[in-house]
Amino acid sequence: MRNLLENRIGKEIDIHCEGVSLTGTVTRIDGNVVYLEKDDVICCVNIDKIVVVWESREKKSSPPGFIGDQSRER
Repeated sequence: MRNLLENRIGKEIDIHCEGVSLTGTVTRIDGNVVYLEKDDVICCVNIDKIVVVWESREKKSSPPGFIGDQSRER
């Protein structure tokens, strides 16, 4: 897993570890910890707890048309 993550330094990834999903850019790996950065916040993750890693996908925009206001209470 460490080698896989080292090859992704500088890239944005999604990881899943024990029920939690995280997204961020791999900034460094120190010992058994990978450091992810997203919106100027650093997250430290124990590499042994990671179950799945994949490169982040760009979110697709909504198709043209009417968009309902999801923020209103019903």
